[in-house]
Amino acid sequence: VTVDKEKAALSGVTTVQVAQALKRLVDGEILGRAHLPGEKNLVPIRLHVPRKHQIDPDLLARIFISNAQGKAVPMSELVRITYSYQDRPILHKDNERVTYVGAELHRTAPVYAVLDLDRRLDGMVIDKDNTLSTANLRLQSVPPDTIDGYQLLWDGEIRMTLDVFRDMTGALAVAISFIYLLLVGYYRSFIIPLVAMAAVPLGIAGVFPGHWLLGQHFTAASMIGVIALAGVVVRNSLLIMDFVIDYVKRGLPLYEAVREAGAVRLRPILLTTLAIVLGTAIMLTDPVFGGLAIALIFGTIASTVLTVIVVPVLIYLFFQNQVKSWQEQKKE
Repeated sequence: VTVDKEKAALSGVTTVQVAQALKRLVDGEILGRAHLPGEKNLVPIRLHVPRKHQIDPDLLARIFISNAQGKAVPMSELVRITYSYQDRPILHKDNERVTYVGAELHRTAPVYAVLDLDRRLDGMVIDKDNTLSTANLRLQSVPPDTIDGYQLLWDGEIRMTLDVFRDMTGALAVAISFIYLLLVGYYRSFIIPLVAMAAVPLGIAGVFPGHWLLGQHFTAASMIGVIALAGVVVRNSLLIMDFVIDYVKRGLPLYEAVREAGAVRLRPILLTTLAIVLGTAIMLTDPVFGGLAIALIFGTIASTVLTVIVVPVLIYLFFQNQVKSWQEQKKE
């Protein structure tokens, strides 16, 4: 549809008026904005013509534009309609012809929508000889396979999300490995660092319930929080463990040393937890870093509650054979 400038000028209508009317016909017009429950931003109220009528030439005869003299001129007399065909591109990926299907999500993260769609579409019967198979939801991307029937490969944001979680998982493994090696070098033991790092899974146990409790999705920022959590919660175990070793070297029985260390270090552990919770609580409502705050807050709380119970028990169970060596080190 193009504006006939000559007819528009003879009718006393400017091309701007015609262009604005066509824009309203195609794109609609925002009349206002509304507050809806559950929406953080204002929702626009848009008045538009149904899409099936937007390309109807008969509709143009029923749309009128007022000229300078106040006379209503039908739009069909001001525009020219030409019919043409537009070539569609043939898309390829990895030397295979593909068709891309995209969608915008409303109130959910892409991963949950894709997992639900994958469950519904995988194995769907297309005809008597072909079925639809889905792929590319693993940590490693897969090439297309069009030999056996039809295949749907998930890509875009979900593929990027999987790649991010894969890299973050590797970073978490590297961080835990370095922490373990540092503790091995410090304590000169392979068992003591394992007991100290028991706080890591105890902290992670609180991350997912925290997301569920606040109704937040587990995102890449949450994974960053888990990595940071691994270094924070180990400190609580080390506070107890260092005091146990020190008390044993002074001659206290292991049971008394564990009980005394737990009582003495309880207040510093609680203060550390409180500082982390208050320091990260400001990010809870942030749409990007909210997951990081949830992981740190709930992971630290869970680790604190469980560490003061589980770690002393593990120390008492696994370190009875090392009491003599610690006491001998003190004598030397």
